[in-house]
Amino acid sequence: MGPKGKRLALIGAAFLAGAMIPAAWVMADGGPAKANFDEISVKRSNIVEPDGKYRLVLANSQRFPGLFMEGKEYKHHARAGGGMLFFNDEGDEVGGLSYGSSTVGDKRAASGSLMFDQYKQDQTVGIQYNESNGRRNAGLRVWDRPDWSIKPLMEMSDAAARATTDAEKQKIRGEMQAFAASKGGMGQERLFAGKTQEDAIVRLADKNGKPRLLLKVGADGAPSIEFLDESGKVVKRITQ
Repeated sequence: MGPKGKRLALIGAAFLAGAMIPAAWVMADGGPAKANFDEISVKRSNIVEPDGKYRLVLANSQRFPGLFMEGKEYKHHARAGGGMLFFNDEGDEVGGLSYGSSTVGDKRAASGSLMFDQYKQDQTVGIQYNESNGRRNAGLRVWDRPDWSIKPLMEMSDAAARATTDAEKQKIRGEMQAFAASKGGMGQERLFAGKTQEDAIVRLADKNGKPRLLLKVGADGAPSIEFLDESGKVVKRITQ
């Protein structure tokens, strides 16, 4: 190619680049650019606010995010699997949708949950299903949670996830448990309404997580109401 041909090629390349840049700006700025797809496969999809904060993340197990508080991400020391994570206006994770299963030899397990977190805390209400080797439970759960922020636990979780040895990781996990205990604990389950094995039940617990009232319809169809003391002993039982 002669000098004139090279000049024309450079002019053409510059023109194409100039034409593409505004289009890229429109798409990057979240402007009116739209696209329609019949099918799309992705490993992770982020829904973000205009300031860049996450509102929702949908991801596979490999790309699933860690813990979030005030827009900052902390590695999770144990979380595995994919699903969906919800975020509030401040960039805190506030619950999510998760599901999974595993088979090892003749042992099977499966689970699914939809959780909603208390402000700056762990889940406070959720719908959950668990199965292990044919033993199943599913239902609505409600937890009491304390008022303190779990941000320090997220920081410790991040340290545990970055630990280079199992001994170091277990040491940090112990520190996490000790920290929660020093603050009065992480709270207790107060209500379960659902199915355990073949029984349909509503279980109400006190602030210490001890069941005190149990409404049940057993596998044989017989209904009952049980009142329990602090030790779990049935002090009164009403049947049909």
